Amino acid sequence: MIDLGPVAFLRPLWFLMIPVLIGMAFLASKRADGFARWRSMIDPALLPTLMRLGHVDLGARDFRPWVMAVSGVLMAIGLSGPAKRNEGAPIFRNLNAIMIVLDVSPSIVEGGGLPDAQASVARLLDRSGTRPVALSVFSGESFLVSVPTEEPQALKSSIAVLDTDTMPVGGSRPDRALALARQTLIDADAENADVVIVTDGGGIGPDALYEAGALAQGGVRVSGVFVNHKAPPYGVTPASPEQLERLAEDGGGIVVSARNLGPLEGLLAARRSLSAQEQASRAILFTDYGPWFFLAGLLALLPIYRQRREI
Repeated sequence: MIDLGPVAFLRPLWFLMIPVLIGMAFLASKRADGFARWRSMIDPALLPTLMRLGHVDLGARDFRPWVMAVSGVLMAIGLSGPAKRNEGAPIFRNLNAIMIVLDVSPSIVEGGGLPDAQASVARLLDRSGTRPVALSVFSGESFLVSVPTEEPQALKSSIAVLDTDTMPVGGSRPDRALALARQTLIDADAENADVVIVTDGGGIGPDALYEAGALAQGGVRVSGVFVNHKAPPYGVTPASPEQLERLAEDGGGIVVSARNLGPLEGLLAARRSLSAQEQASRAILFTDYGPWFFLAGLLALLPIYRQRREI
């Protein structure tokens, strides 16, 4: 949709048909003059006589290609959904949320992976587009930083202050983080949501895999950003990219490296289908005048079908 204030186009991709229609009409009109058919059928020596008798008009042109082009352009405009915003219509929020779950367990913080994790989250916030973003952090417990917000840039300040003293307890319980993400998205009535867990994969076990499967069954896709240890301290939970891949497989998502978020950014950007509520809201927010343009395009074809009677 292209929103221009009081006027919007609900299906703007149909505008791509307009230059195609005009180009086809131009090519057809160059071959559709009254002289072209005679030239291909009779001896050129007969043309002067036929012109004197009035059977051939060199100035005649067949305007049917342009009539059809005008009709096609009107239909394309109609299919693009020209609409006017209704006064006093209710405001609907975007429901296609992204839930970012950040691992701040000792293996990440003390292992030197926190800067990469923070950079990954900041980049995801920058590339979230119009989708609202929620944020939580976890170690042995999980804490909600923000419910889904349409101003994700404000979350960058919360990410920047994370350090070894942020979490009150140690350990790594991604299952609790995913359970909190599932409840947060339920409370927000989110549709077509994504959960992105930024972690080294430590602590992922049957409980976390169960939560990923439960999210997937609810229509929420679970993906992972793997953060590797730079200098893992003794005794911390080891990194486990294999377990993170299993988690993403059960959640219907993908796993990418913290140094290469491109595939994940493409996956998140591609999920832009409207939720059921957003589709229903268009009928309330806008009055679609597309059918009238489409009808005008059909009426424009009438001159082509008029019957000519010879006397």
